[in-house]
Amino acid sequence: MASKSSLLNTLPTNPPAQFLKEITDGFSDARKLGEGAFRTVYEGILQDGEKIAVKKLSDNAPVAPEKQFTIGVGNLMAMQHPNIVRLLGYCHEPQKKVIEHSGRYIIVDVVESMLYYEYVPNGNLDKYIFDASFRPDWKTCFEIIKGICQGLRYLHKEMDRPIVHLNLQPSNILLDENMVPKITDFGLSRLFGEELT
Repeated sequence: MASKSSLLNTLPTNPPAQFLKEITDGFSDARKLGEGAFRTVYEGILQDGEKIAVKKLSDNAPVAPEKQFTIGVGNLMAMQHPNIVRLLGYCHEPQKKVIEHSGRYIIVDVVESMLYYEYVPNGNLDKYIFDASFRPDWKTCFEIIKGICQGLRYLHKEMDRPIVHLNLQPSNILLDENMVPKITDFGLSRLFGEELT
């Protein structure tokens, strides 16, 4: 049987937006994993049944979608750590859309920006903190805390240029099938040069 990583290696490089739309069932609400102000995350199911997470950036983000996309991709592509969610690829595709403006229909250019990354099945840390029925035992809690600390140390000390997340909260800590924490959602992060403290 092929390993999970080898199955994921069969994904197309920089797939078209249509491919990501198809594997998320047209970005259906039934496949929605989470939603933020400027993005929605969907479950994508590949032909072999393997799951991935597809983050679709909103057209109405106050930060230019291209800039947000570049920040997210640049930061995630550089990171290789067991406590950081792994970016598998991206789609950045210009498209024409028809919109209504002042009672007239016009054609505008929009860029579809999406990231796809490893699927993390146990959701985010929110429910494990705030819902007592999901709360794990102390040993698991300690391992989660330790994993988050290891991920942050990697970002702050082991990267060539330190990365500060700027939006670290329970909803941005995902838990895999073994309850290993993975830091995600670097849309607000910034790279700091050596001249800054």
